[in-house]
Amino acid sequence: MGNAQIQKIYLLPKAPGTEKQSKFIDSISFTPLEIKDGIGLGSYSYMEVTNDNFLLFDYTNKTILLYDRNGKFIHQINYKKLGDGFYPNYYEDLNRISFFGNNKNYALTPKDRIQIKLDYKNPRNQKYFKQYFIDLKDTTYTIQKGTVDENNIVGAQPFYGNYYWQGEISTSELFKDSMEHEVKIYENKKLVQSYFPYNRINEPRYLYTQENVARHRTDSPHVNFITRPYCDTIYKLDRDKMKPVYHLVIPLENSVPPSLFTTPFKNKTERENFERNNGWAVRQVYNFHETPRFLFFAIRFFSNFETYVYQKQGNITYKTKSIKADSSQYNLQLLDNNTLRKGDRLYKPQKAGDLVTFFEQHKDIPVPKELDAFIKQKPHPASPVIVAFKLKTQP
Repeated sequence: MGNAQIQKIYLLPKAPGTEKQSKFIDSISFTPLEIKDGIGLGSYSYMEVTNDNFLLFDYTNKTILLYDRNGKFIHQINYKKLGDGFYPNYYEDLNRISFFGNNKNYALTPKDRIQIKLDYKNPRNQKYFKQYFIDLKDTTYTIQKGTVDENNIVGAQPFYGNYYWQGEISTSELFKDSMEHEVKIYENKKLVQSYFPYNRINEPRYLYTQENVARHRTDSPHVNFITRPYCDTIYKLDRDKMKPVYHLVIPLENSVPPSLFTTPFKNKTERENFERNNGWAVRQVYNFHETPRFLFFAIRFFSNFETYVYQKQGNITYKTKSIKADSSQYNLQLLDNNTLRKGDRLYKPQKAGDLVTFFEQHKDIPVPKELDAFIKQKPHPASPVIVAFKLKTQP
């Protein structure tokens, strides 16, 4: 793992500090997206920012909206025809959107799936799955049929160069041998490194559940932060070196009960009851982003979910729900789990109606130049605007 000085993050989940949003962010800018009839932000939308495009994924309607970085509408992609079980994933290295799922012509049992994963190099096993992709360099933006390979079957995702990583965790009595690892690195489809061993037959904390290690990108493709289920440590993975860098210091009431690691659940119902009874115990850290002054991250508790900003100087944690925007930042709540990082900026999609209402109520505040023409068009309230901003580097 490597030795390093682990920095502490002091977290009081139920009693965080409160502050104005302007303490944390600045350099706010807007990119209004071209207005199109019938197109707006859905209730369950997710955004990706590429070097050339803004992508808005609408999971409910199974559509992808494609814009250039100036906000010009390019294309709407509908993927309903792929059926259930196919979800879009953007891969920066390939500049493509990929869909991977089961071949509905085969009904696989749990034992079948385990055998397929264990024999992942066997080409015969590729027939049980389907892969599709959209090449964003191809301006037709058609959904093309791809080739299922070993990385797809084991659930490995692009890391950097020829390297892939996998962080899926599960247990089953159907495995013959018990040794498995939470994180695995593949080079040219060959397993080359593994981290965090666990018993894949009867590891108590992973019984009757499916978990995933989370990977968080940095400015360097080969450097990622890694966060694990039921673990209060944040790791940094640099190529093949894994080391702990941050440790969450939390009250006892937010710690995972020791019994999770030692006492197996008898069934799924017993596990569900355990999780309900420990609703504020930390389950996993997500969306981890580091700047010189701040850490920005989300925490999934057993029955709750919160997003935080941690100020390194003074060791103060702020719950983003308690961070209030004011008129100097157009009353926009910008820090939450829908915030996406790209380079040194953070991005968030915003509904035009929030901005229109604000400027109607604050006639004394000038409309930013990049929004002026957009606001005058009286956009539909759901029309999307991309807000970009930075976490402050100076007090």
